[in-house]
Amino acid sequence: MSSAAPEYVFATPFLNPPASPIRSLMPYALRPGTISLAGGYPAQALFDVDGLSIASTQVMSRLGACLQYSNIDGQASLRHELARLSAARGLHCNADTELVVTGGSQQALALLTRVMLQPGDHAIIESPAFPNSVQALRYTGATVHTVTSGPDGIDVDALDELAGRIKPKIVCVVASFSNPCGATLTRQRRLRLLELAVKHRFLIVEDDPYSELRFAGEAVPPITALAEGEARHWAVYLASMSKTMAPALRIGWLIAPPEIRRRCVSAKAADDMASSAWIQEVVAQYLANGRYEEHVPRIRAAYGLRCDAMAEALTRELDGRVTFRKPEGGMFFWARLTGDVDATRLLPYAIEHEVVYVPGKAFYADEEKADLFAMRMSFATMNESEIAQGMVRLGRALEACEANEPVSISLAA
Repeated sequence: MSSAAPEYVFATPFLNPPASPIRSLMPYALRPGTISLAGGYPAQALFDVDGLSIASTQVMSRLGACLQYSNIDGQASLRHELARLSAARGLHCNADTELVVTGGSQQALALLTRVMLQPGDHAIIESPAFPNSVQALRYTGATVHTVTSGPDGIDVDALDELAGRIKPKIVCVVASFSNPCGATLTRQRRLRLLELAVKHRFLIVEDDPYSELRFAGEAVPPITALAEGEARHWAVYLASMSKTMAPALRIGWLIAPPEIRRRCVSAKAADDMASSAWIQEVVAQYLANGRYEEHVPRIRAAYGLRCDAMAEALTRELDGRVTFRKPEGGMFFWARLTGDVDATRLLPYAIEHEVVYVPGKAFYADEEKADLFAMRMSFATMNESEIAQGMVRLGRALEACEANEPVSISLAA
C-alpha cells in the first residue's frame, strides 16, 4: 500500500526553485552534429593539460599532507599565489587577512550574500545578469532589484536614484566582459560606482571571471583596485580560475575588508569546511611554475580569433537581421534580432537546424523588462570553422521561422 506524499514545509526562497533555462538546453546542445553556442564553457581543447600534469606530479611527492583537511580560508601556498596574481591586476591585498579561497566565484558570492543579506534587506544587480547570481541574492530572502546594463555597463545615474530610495546593502556587477552582454564598465563609471558606494553606504560586489580574456582594447583595473580612502571599505572582489585554467578545479577567491572576510570564513566553515587541499596545492604549484602567465596569452589569442570569426559570420550570414556590438574580450556576443521573430520563437528552428543559443530573456530577473529579441552566443567552445557554419545554420533557421515552416521541436515557454 502506497502512502500519501508528505507535505514538506520548505523555506520561502525554495518553495518554487526556478529551472535553469540554460541547463534545459543541454540535451539539444549535446546532440551529435549540433553546433552549440549556448554554454558559457571554456574551450576544452585549450586546457593546459601538460602544465597541470606537471604540477600534479610535483604535488604527489608531498601527497600525504595534501590529503588532510585544509585551512578553511585556503592553503597558505595558494592564498599567497592568488594575492600575487591579484596584485598583477592592480589589486594589492593581505593574503592572510583579506583573501579567502572558495569553490569558484559562485561560492564566494553565496558566502558573501549569506553574510550580508537577510529578509527585509535590499540588493541590486545589473540587468541582464547571470541567473545563478540572481539566485544567490534571492536565496537570502532579500528583495532583489535591477538596474539596466548597456554596452558600457550598469547605468550609474539610474543606480544613484534607486539606491537613494531603497538603501541597498550590496550592488553586484561584472565590470569586465559581463555575462551575457560582454559589456565593460569604463574607468569613469567604475570611479562613479565607488563614489555612489560611499554616498549610499552599499557594498560593491565585483565578480571578475573574464578580465584576463581581453584580446582587444585597453585593460581597465578592477573596481576594487581603483578604490581609495573610504571607498576601500565598500568594495569586494570575486575571481575564478574556471575560465582561465579549468572549471573542474573549482577554485575561486574573494578579497574583502578583514571584518567581512572573517565572517565569510565562518560561513564557509558551515558550508563545506574547506576546499580540497590537494587541488589547491596543484593550482598553487601551477602558478608558482609560471605556467599561468604562459597559458593565458594563448587562450586570449585563440578567443580573439573566434570572436573575429563570429563577428564576420554574423555580418555575412545575417546582415541587417541582427545587431550586435563586438566585445573586446570574454566569451559572449549579445545579439538582437531586428525583425518580427523573437529569440524564443526562433530557438526550435535553430535546434532543428543543429545550432543552439540562449534566448536573452533567460538573463532577466524581472521578466517584464526582458528583451525578447536578444540572444547570447558564446564563441569560446567552437573553432572558427564551426562558428562560421553555425551562423549559416542560424540564418537558415531564421528564414524557416519567418516563412512559418513546420518545426518538430517543441520547447516549454
